Amino acid sequence: MKALTSALILFLFSLSSSAQNDSVLLGRLRNTDNVSINVKWFGARGDGQSDDWAYIQKAINYILDNRDAVRTLYFPPGIYMISRPLLIARFTANSYKQASINLVGPANSKTISAGSAALAPNFNNTFAIGIQLGKGVLIKDLVITGRFTFPDKLNAIQVDTLAFNEWTDGSSRDNRFSPYSGIVIDPFSDSAVYENKEDMYPGLHPYYCPKLGRGGSTAVQVVGCSIKNFVVGVMVTPSNQQNGELVDVIDCDISGNKVAYSMGQAQSKECHVIRLECWQPTHTVFDNMHYGFRHGDGAGIPMVDGVNIAGAVKELCSIHAASFSGSFRNVYAEGLFRLGFAGGPATVSFEDCQLDFSTQNPGIPYPDFFVLGSGASFHNCMLRFYPGIAGARLLLSGTNNHYEGGVMNAPPVTVNINNTGVSYNPTFRNVTMYYSGGILGSSNPGIVTASLPFEGSNGEGTDPVYEGNSYVFRSPYGGYDVIYKFRYNQGYERTARLTGTPVIHTDKSAWTAWFKLKNPTDSNLLRPGDFILTSGLHYQDEYKNMVATTYPVGIIRSIAHDTVNLANLAYGINNGMVLSLWTDYFVNEHEQMTGDLAAGSNTVVNVQGRFPALGERLDIPMMPSGSFVTASNTVARTVSFSNPNLSGQSFTDYTFINGYPTVEIYSNYDLPALQQYTKTLIGGADFYQYDAGPINTHDVDFPLGGMLKSHYKILNTNIRGDTSLHKLRYSLIWMAGKGDANSRH
Repeated sequence: MKALTSALILFLFSLSSSAQNDSVLLGRLRNTDNVSINVKWFGARGDGQSDDWAYIQKAINYILDNRDAVRTLYFPPGIYMISRPLLIARFTANSYKQASINLVGPANSKTISAGSAALAPNFNNTFAIGIQLGKGVLIKDLVITGRFTFPDKLNAIQVDTLAFNEWTDGSSRDNRFSPYSGIVIDPFSDSAVYENKEDMYPGLHPYYCPKLGRGGSTAVQVVGCSIKNFVVGVMVTPSNQQNGELVDVIDCDISGNKVAYSMGQAQSKECHVIRLECWQPTHTVFDNMHYGFRHGDGAGIPMVDGVNIAGAVKELCSIHAASFSGSFRNVYAEGLFRLGFAGGPATVSFEDCQLDFSTQNPGIPYPDFFVLGSGASFHNCMLRFYPGIAGARLLLSGTNNHYEGGVMNAPPVTVNINNTGVSYNPTFRNVTMYYSGGILGSSNPGIVTASLPFEGSNGEGTDPVYEGNSYVFRSPYGGYDVIYKFRYNQGYERTARLTGTPVIHTDKSAWTAWFKLKNPTDSNLLRPGDFILTSGLHYQDEYKNMVATTYPVGIIRSIAHDTVNLANLAYGINNGMVLSLWTDYFVNEHEQMTGDLAAGSNTVVNVQGRFPALGERLDIPMMPSGSFVTASNTVARTVSFSNPNLSGQSFTDYTFINGYPTVEIYSNYDLPALQQYTKTLIGGADFYQYDAGPINTHDVDFPLGGMLKSHYKILNTNIRGDTSLHKLRYSLIWMAGKGDANSRH
């Protein structure tokens, strides 16, 4: 090792001293404008054929070895072939000194018409540029293109379905501690920490100094660069070094790599990625799980602000927040397969992101998950399918992430089918449903004047049933004020298990499948567009050690007798699988319906209130979950369903309402007066009559002023005062001056 180190010192010294002995070069350096030094003064040609490595390295060493030299090395337009990695490092006997330099090209890599300076390494086992103990390094306006062309050959389906370890060309280096990269921050550490010397970058072992301290780079900027065709585009600390702080990647195009940006250790703080472009096949854009040493504290997370993703990208991130949090802001993704893994005890946040997923396109598989991991929060983010399809639903089960504001196509799948009592559930607050309107997780309990009480929190459509939703509606029409208060205690999601364990038959050329129902009557539980789920399967790729409590199978395309045809077959569902299956659907907070339902009958008669649409599902507790409307006759006042009443009991004047909320009704008028003035009175509600007083629009719990006069339980629904089919019935609970009572009306 001593001989190798001495030879290396001699090599670096000869490069710098040869520059000093070149009289022509010295003349140019003396006459420089104190702005930059031209790399061609050192012999680089940039003709795309000559090996320019020695000349570029000579120029770098000159600037690093001369404290008073201009710090900027300029690359005129051209293609600079290099046969070895360029190293920004001040190497001494067994350590490194701080290095400061600027490598600058002619124009931002996106400004093609201005010409570009391109570095073209002819190797695939180390890195194009390495920075060791950099303290104030700028890499600006360079195009860096490697030899890992594997992503260029992939179609969209391959991008979506090839596992992480399958993104290989069989020769480009993909080592956890030394991946083939465009730019590496602090590639070297004490040689003693490497149990296997094969984990060091080949041909660069002398740079792994024995007993090297763990100090790393600070204040490194990569600006306006294009970095393509590497295993990792920008790699921050694959070694055992620390720091790697204030490393900023700004206005860069990092596309066509296996991983665009990766961090390898936990002490990388205040590292920013700003306005990143990723427009070519990429497996993971941001990663901190696959590269670098681990000491129980995970790896750092960049502070991301502005990303534009287009084309085939499998996942935005593979990020575990073990010790320090991270944030993603203003990410626009078009055609993303899945978001990826994001979460951990230190949490990850996504803010003002628009994530458009491609799954609903014909012939595209559904991912095994969209978001995996817990402890992430989403604020004002759009997560939807692109192009949008009404009813398309994201699968977000198995996480405890929080979504606040923003937009989704429809209420997501969150059910934990194999719920052992410890499974997670995500939470939602004020998320807009893009196609159906309404709000998921409404937090607007304010008093609303509405002719119909179920117009949705935003007036655009009905809200999905959601636990904790609370609404107060005011109906002042006719001069008689009534206040309705609804509180929901359950969620929107419903599942129905299919009989037996059907065999799945797949066609992965089109990502479709079909199966036969074990019980043909199960077709009465299914609708086209339903999501078919299973449980207990392992996730795919590097997450195979994790078991899904809920796993997607596909989306029902059609039903023919006992055969169910699926589109968008899920990634990980294989031909011949024998699975327990569930269908999953959701219900909205629709207005109530009242009627009579006989035992064994599938038809509600004497219907008043809202008549549901064909195919719609309601919460009918005496019918199997999944039952849907097969006929709705407003003249005959009947509504028929796909399944009968199986409870063995008949029901008269029954109130059907999705989610069965707790309902309270407040007024200054008594029930007969309200019925006379055509107010709707809801079965099961508690009615409170107050002395005349002002309406309190600021206190949801006490919406009327004055003293409480009486408290009744309304026993059946009366729609707008119509007693032709259902006479109003109610029971007195309490009256001022009389105490508790049990009289009925």
